[in-house]
This record gives sequence, structure tokens and C-alpha cells, in this order.
Amino acid sequence: MDATGSRRTAFFVLYAVALVSTFIWVHCDYVQQRSRIDLQAAYVAFAAAAAYLLLRAVLVLSGRIPEAWEYVWLSVDLFLITAGVYLTGRMGSDLALLYFWPLVTASIQRRPRLTSGVGLAVAVLYTAATLPEAIETGMTARLAARLFVVAAATAVAVAYAVTEAARVEELTRLRESLALTDYRAQLAQEMHDGIQHYLVRIATRLNLARTLIDQDPDRAARMAVGQTLTVRQASDELRYLVRRLRSPIIEQLGFLGALEDHLGMFGERAGAATELRVDGEPRRLPADVEHAAFRVIQEALTNAEKYAEATTVEVRVGFGEGSIECVVRDDGRGFDPAATKEPGADGGFGLVGMRERTASAGGELTVDAAPGRGVTITFRAPLPPEGEGDAEGPPADR
Repeated sequence: MDATGSRRTAFFVLYAVALVSTFIWVHCDYVQQRSRIDLQAAYVAFAAAAAYLLLRAVLVLSGRIPEAWEYVWLSVDLFLITAGVYLTGRMGSDLALLYFWPLVTASIQRRPRLTSGVGLAVAVLYTAATLPEAIETGMTARLAARLFVVAAATAVAVAYAVTEAARVEELTRLRESLALTDYRAQLAQEMHDGIQHYLVRIATRLNLARTLIDQDPDRAARMAVGQTLTVRQASDELRYLVRRLRSPIIEQLGFLGALEDHLGMFGERAGAATELRVDGEPRRLPADVEHAAFRVIQEALTNAEKYAEATTVEVRVGFGEGSIECVVRDDGRGFDPAATKEPGADGGFGLVGMRERTASAGGELTVDAAPGRGVTITFRAPLPPEGEGDAEGPPADR
């Protein structure tokens, strides 16, 4: 089971423990005396909560329901807590403490907007459940004090979510910066050991040919012409290094590994559920296709984080016999491609840059988007027959 599955399982276990503990709690004498609870109504509520928990666990753990349903689950959780508060004493109910569960959960997911929304919903629902009793018994001041506590807790939770989101983003930038520094050092070493070696050799031989040109012109000419092979070797080495001028993350982890790593960091920053699907048999990609595909996916994820407010993002990579297809799909608010501005400032969505990168790899880019129904970006590029892609080593080592 992956980390996401483990977290989900742990959540449902804790949810079940909280439900059982509440069931035992309502049978305590002091609770029944204080709230005069109708146990029959409580049993109906517990049965409904247990059925809901079981259904939710089956659907979520089996992956049959999109993560966008989290708002449905959240609404039901808040409704159940409110019903419990109403049934077990309203102003005197200790179940009001359970409101902090969804508030803390949204906060640790580093989602400030969701945390603020939960805090507002808690204030509204608790007021609806307790206001009539507060007015009747003259405890409106106590209700106001509790709402102040909710506001203060929400402010702290939002501050934590913002701070954690900024920290994760900073760690991401630091990680990419360190990877880039390491990559530059490797590239400098490659140039020192490769290109510089050939250039020094060429310069030395040409200087020797110049000193011999008066004494032995034929030998000097042969020596100068003989550097053609060395020049060709230097040119091949330079072409190899140019092909390696791509993302250092790809160099270290490979294309799919870099995608998985970047998607994981994106999910942490954006607070969105992510999924990477691979169809077909993975294979080595030409450097230009690999680099273009990674940058297009990277730009699409950036758009989803900045503009889409998506809760679920799926990346699918399909390896075919003669092509590769990369699809990035989100469930955000979408946009109208026809309304984006040209040129350069293409509505801020980077579509021009993505199309240029796709064209550099000989591929095509399609954008399926509309306001309110998310965005699907598809990158397709041809691949050479198996075995004709880029090799791992420089030309001299092939």
C-alpha cells in the first residue's frame, strides 16, 4: 500500500474509533441527565453515521470516487457533528469539540482557502444548532464567546496552512536549485574532460604545423589536414552535450521518475490529489522529445496550481509503437481557449510556449478546456523505431 492509501486507511480507523467512543459517551449518566437525550434518535443517527462511514471507506479506498468528492464528505461530516451537538445538549454538548477535526485536517493539508471555509461553516452550523436555546436561556454571550474561539482557532489554522505551504514551496525551490547546481558541475566536468581535451589537441597540432610550414610545408599541411578527424570528434562530443542540456531532474531520475517526483511536490504545494498513470511499455525517449514532454507537463501543472483551483490532477503517459502521448487533466474551473490573448501574453496560461516546445519535438498539442469543467492538455510526439533513440554515452563510447 502506498503512502496515500496508508493515510486514508488511518483516517477511517480513527473515524471509526471516534464513532465508537461517541456511542459509549452518550450512554454515560451525566450526559443523559444533562442533555435528556432521546436514545432511540441517537441510535438512528449512529446507524446512519456507521452506514455513511462504511460506504465512504469502500468508495474511497477502492478508488471508484474522484477526490473532488471530498467536499461532499466534508459537508456530511459537518452535518453529522451538528446533529450530534443538537441531540446531546446543544449549548452543553461536548461533541462541539469534534468541529476541530475537519478544521485541523484542512489545515495540515496546507489548504488555506479550504481551512477558512471550514471555519466559516463551523460557525454557521454551531450557531444554527444552539442559537434558539441560547436566546431562550439568556446564554447568547456564551455563544458569542464560543464563536470567538472558533474564529481564533480558524485564524491559527489558516496561518499554519499558509506557513506550511510556503515552507514546502521553498523546499521545492531549494531542491531544484541544488539539483541544478550539481548538474552544472557535472556538465562543466564533461566539457573539461571532453571538449577541452579536443580543443587543446587541435591547437597544439596547428601550432606545430605553423612552425614547420617554412621548413617542411608538406608535413605541415598533412598535420593540419589531419586535425579534421579531431574536429569531427569534438563536434560529436558537443552535440552529445547539447542533447544533455535538459532538466537535471530528468538526468538523475529518468523521465518517469522525474514526473513522479515533480507531481508529488506539486500535490504537496497545491493540496490537490494527484495520479500518474503509465500505459504501454516504457522506453528510452529521444532527448528533444523527453525534454519537451516534461516541460509541457510542468507548465500544465503550474497552470493548474496558479489558476485552476483544482482538487484532482491526473497525468497519463502512453507509450505507443511509434509515438508518445502525455495527458494532463484537472478538475479546476477551466477557461476559454478562444478568449486567451495573443501573442506572448497568452492569457497567462503559457500555451504559446507549450506549443513551441511541442513543435520543436515534431509533435502536436491539443487543449480541451471550457469554463467550469477543467482543462485537458494533450502532448503527442513521434518516436523513432525501438533502438534508434539516444544512447546513454557520448559518441566515442557508443
